[in-house]
Amino acid sequence: LGLLKAMLDNEMALDVISYTAAISACGRGGSWQQTFALLGEMQNGVLRPNVLTYNAANSACAVAAEWQQSLQLFVVMRRNDVVPDTVTYSAAISACEKGEQWQRAIVLLGSMQNEDLLPNVITFSAAISACEKCGGSQQALGLLKAMRQDVLLPNVITCNAAVSACGKGEQWQQALGLFLTMQDHDVTPNPTSYAAAISACGKGSQWQQAVSLLEVMRSEDLVPGVISYNSVISACEKGEQWQQALGILEVMQNSGAVPNVITYSAVISACKEDGQWQQAFGILTMMQSAGVLPVVITYNAIVSGCGNAQQWQQAIALLDFVHRNALVVDVISYNAAINAC
Repeated sequence: LGLLKAMLDNEMALDVISYTAAISACGRGGSWQQTFALLGEMQNGVLRPNVLTYNAANSACAVAAEWQQSLQLFVVMRRNDVVPDTVTYSAAISACEKGEQWQRAIVLLGSMQNEDLLPNVITFSAAISACEKCGGSQQALGLLKAMRQDVLLPNVITCNAAVSACGKGEQWQQALGLFLTMQDHDVTPNPTSYAAAISACGKGSQWQQAVSLLEVMRSEDLVPGVISYNSVISACEKGEQWQQALGILEVMQNSGAVPNVITYSAVISACKEDGQWQQAFGILTMMQSAGVLPVVITYNAIVSGCGNAQQWQQAIALLDFVHRNALVVDVISYNAAINAC
């Protein structure tokens, strides 16, 4: 923008290329409002924006998740007899993806094909990612199939989005199947791939699969993140495998990953299911020593664990501690304490 202003101050003639470059720069910096101001400035003058100019503005909308503005650009382009191309549609679909508008993303993809424009890997990846954000597993799988029918090779971003979509749609078998066939299509799984597959298995209470994936990930010298560890521990919790949950917590700590409140709460919840109230209190102590503040679900899990083990004195003592320290519990904690008595 400084260069553009300098050109104006020196009475140099600005052309479409100058404005397009400035709009593109603003877009990369996330200043979509400035891109529209420059676009309006062009339209108010004698310069006519071309498809590259509109694409630069559309890309700015994608970066900022301004899907409404992106769709409005289509109207402006057609009004000015500028024909959208593959880049235009890809940017608009990406804007819809970031704005969690998967239906609009799919409509745009269909419109694109109706205009005999060929979607590319970026286009399909953005559409699949849009479905993933809303748990549209069947839509994501349909797009992946259409992509392969168009002889387009999915990349790791495409595959990760599809695996994640299946996980959010509670289709762990499909998620795991997609993950396991990635290398058959010359796509090497990355940490995000493993995290998506582990999360899918976690949501499906498939603790053995989740633990196995974590072990394979570590054997491949890939570093699991906190989310991956939390997903495995959550799967162990759902499978009532408190020893496994404790083991994963230890592996996590030894690896240098820092457990958070979700991690500790999930381990405590795993312990409560088998009446391991002493273990639950031990994890609470560990949690507080690490400077991680317990939340309502943490206390609920411990009180429930005391209830399962018929340790009503421990449940009442914990509720008393919570009240004395002005901490918060809810009706679940009280019900669990009552059940323990």
